Amino acid sequence: MPVSKNASSQLTNPRIKELQVKIQDEKYISYAVERIALIVSRQLVEKRNSRSPEKLY
Repeated sequence: MPVSKNASSQLTNPRIKELQVKIQDEKYISYAVERIALIVSRQLVEKRNSRSPEKLY
């Protein structure tokens, strides 16, 4: 299947290349996962704290 011009330009995009290098770095991935977990857990706590007490289980 031929590669479209748009897909081809994405492969040469400097940002894509930068991210491809970063995802090979174990420390980068570990930090990214920890950061995502922190953000999600904060949002869950904020959402839970914003509920009225009778809605908490």
